[in-house]
Amino acid sequence: MMDSSQQPSSTPSSHQASGIARRRLVRAGLTAAPVLAALKTNSVLAGDHTCIRPSSFSSLAAAHMKVSQGRVIRSDYECQSHGYWKNKGSGLPSNFKEKTLFLGATGFVANPRDAYSKLSLQDVLELKGNQNNAALARHVVAAYLTATKFNNSSERVLLTKGQCVQIWNGQGNWSPFAGANWNLAQTMAYFDMIYGPAFL
Repeated sequence: MMDSSQQPSSTPSSHQASGIARRRLVRAGLTAAPVLAALKTNSVLAGDHTCIRPSSFSSLAAAHMKVSQGRVIRSDYECQSHGYWKNKGSGLPSNFKEKTLFLGATGFVANPRDAYSKLSLQDVLELKGNQNNAALARHVVAAYLTATKFNNSSERVLLTKGQCVQIWNGQGNWSPFAGANWNLAQTMAYFDMIYGPAFL
């Protein structure tokens, strides 16, 4: 296996492709170390660091998702995806996803084309496609549920409930950290890199 000085430079799209390939292998149950090792590079996606905070993500994106020598990225954040929460509810109050309406007590108020008026959090997780920003809705619900499970601790979760609300109510336009403003495309790029594509 080549060391990092011998590795050819890669474009962000090739990193995404290798990340997708790794996820497909894992989903298929192929856990053979030599196969996975062959896909590794010095890309952040090659390690166990898929839970990356927005501020770190911006730095990594500028470096084409490569980790600087000597830099340590915490891998103990919680970032369960919409696919995880769609099928699980462990750590949440009983029937929380089914009983809690997406709009209202959660703080979410944006309601494109009145599409979310009567939907529960579980209903949002089960939406398909991207009509009325459904992909963004699935991602913020997943992050919101993770924050709920871990008592909204900013030391454990990538996004707090307040940040989830800010993202949804701004329809993807928000400030992830001081001095930065992301639009919907940037926000979705972040979510898709962290959680995997939302169009499932």
